[in-house]
Amino acid sequence: MGNKPEVLVTGMGIVSPYGIGTGLFWDSLVAGSDGVAELTRFGLEGYRVTQGGQFKGDVEGLIDCPSGDLATRFLLTASDEALRQAGLDTPGEDHPVAVVAASNFAQIEQAGKLMSALAEGKPANETSLEAFRTESAAVELRERFGLRGSLSMLSLSCASGNAAIGTALELIRHGRAEAVLVVAYDAITEFAWSGLIALRTMTSGKIRPFDAKRDGTIFGEGAAALVLESSASAGRRGVTGLAEVAGYATNNNAFHLTAPEKDGKSIARVIARALEDAKVEANRVDYVNAHGTATRYNDVTETAAVKEVLGERAKEIPVSSIKSMIGHLCGAASAAEAIATVMTIRTGVVPPTIHYGNADPDCDLDCVPNEAREYPVRVALNNASGLGGCNSMVVLRKVGDA
Repeated sequence: MGNKPEVLVTGMGIVSPYGIGTGLFWDSLVAGSDGVAELTRFGLEGYRVTQGGQFKGDVEGLIDCPSGDLATRFLLTASDEALRQAGLDTPGEDHPVAVVAASNFAQIEQAGKLMSALAEGKPANETSLEAFRTESAAVELRERFGLRGSLSMLSLSCASGNAAIGTALELIRHGRAEAVLVVAYDAITEFAWSGLIALRTMTSGKIRPFDAKRDGTIFGEGAAALVLESSASAGRRGVTGLAEVAGYATNNNAFHLTAPEKDGKSIARVIARALEDAKVEANRVDYVNAHGTATRYNDVTETAAVKEVLGERAKEIPVSSIKSMIGHLCGAASAAEAIATVMTIRTGVVPPTIHYGNADPDCDLDCVPNEAREYPVRVALNNASGLGGCNSMVVLRKVGDA
């Protein structure tokens, strides 16, 4: 195709461990607030890890749904905020909005209910059966807000959010949509927590990305929604873009089910391809919102990849991990990090990597230790990697900086 249309972020919404809303989310990140705490939703006896990024807001403030499923409520609430900011909360037939949803666990809470009922000899509840379908939350979202565009559902493990943003970007570039609601979501349930602990990647202490004493990640929950829209569509509606989604790429290293490729080459390739897609030179990158899980190998491979693509400048620009504050939000992680990156571009403030105190020579990047920093950012990278070798990268740019 010819020149690619400019694609803008025109709305954002989030449910995070801090609570509901983008304002609360951003203010808490800038303050370096630790959103990880003891889990309270289910009994923790016998679990090695008992802390996580659990939603601490008022559950009554979440939009309800027939099944009461928490993940679905997260998705609906974040989407409502994003659509309202974009002015598309009542889009109608004259301006259809497509949906791209992403999740690791989807409505796994319903699976737990179903199995418990069956184990007790009870018949399966029809509402739970319906809600357990992978796409049910996205379908409910579409119907609740009258979104008349196409509907897609995907899962690329912890790279899901960025992959959903990339899918939406391509829908707009190829003329299949003018506006797309991207929403990535996951909730902590006992069923999910049992599986996450089985991965043996979680620490029982603090999550310390890039720190020499890091010993694992901590998982969390929430939903992050972004409205992507062509600049032509936004212009007709009189809406100002928050940032431009300039490019993206995904790949898979086909190395191991859980472990990262040790040399970081596949991550480097996805960074380079995303920059090529955005037509942005590596020397123009001002900031990297890192995947930064605080696992021993992930931080080393990510550091190597960033250095390979950005060269010596990699040590001169801020590279921070907000997972240090909210934990790893599973399928919602990179979408939440995209929102943080948009806010960094808009405010000129880089969020910190907290719990950092011990330099690691293998992670020799400027990880913005412990305190936020004022720093002008015009072009930023949002990096994500996931189980099974999935990698995804989104390039975000200040509006008008092309």
